[in-house]
Amino acid sequence: MIDILIANNNQIAGEGLRTILQSKLGNRVLGIVNSIDELKQQSKRYFPDIVVIDFQHDAFGLPAIKAIKQIYRDSRILAITDALPSSTIHTALKNGVDSYLLSDCEKPEIMEAIADTYEGKQFYCGLVIDILSDKNSEEAHGCSGISLSEREIEIIKLISDGCTNKEIADQLFLSTHTVNTHRKNIMSKLGIKNTAGIVIYAVKENIIKA
Repeated sequence: MIDILIANNNQIAGEGLRTILQSKLGNRVLGIVNSIDELKQQSKRYFPDIVVIDFQHDAFGLPAIKAIKQIYRDSRILAITDALPSSTIHTALKNGVDSYLLSDCEKPEIMEAIADTYEGKQFYCGLVIDILSDKNSEEAHGCSGISLSEREIEIIKLISDGCTNKEIADQLFLSTHTVNTHRKNIMSKLGIKNTAGIVIYAVKENIIKA
């Protein structure tokens, strides 16, 4: 049984999320809180495995993430928000968010995020990864250079070592979904279509030794 607490001051969004999450046997939504004060009050009743939060509204905000970590030290945090600047998402992750989805993600992705987050993995939807890597910004400025994040370089090294997506996920403590999204983004950035191309690039750029 995965116990989930929803922190969202939008009643319609909160109830909709409750319906989605409880449609899977084994997920139990303990309640919906609409402010950080209510969350503190309910901490004596609720002991969630995961707190799902939309922190972009005044009722919570970025400071709420640290507060949740203090109140529920053993809980993991899944953020579901609209698209936000990369600096805001980076701050949320630094403050304690474990997994991150955008609010227009489909039900299967939400369910996968819950399952992987419960297992202690980090789950990011593809659009969040794009925002964090400034992919859209690079394309908008017509930049012809290739900018790879530290995580992407890490994954290139493991791909070059012959690791599968699952093996990479296990080593980096990510979900296989997140690794697969990183792999697709790497191939898109490099303009290549297969694993061999990634290995060739890694050798050429001295990411690994031939």
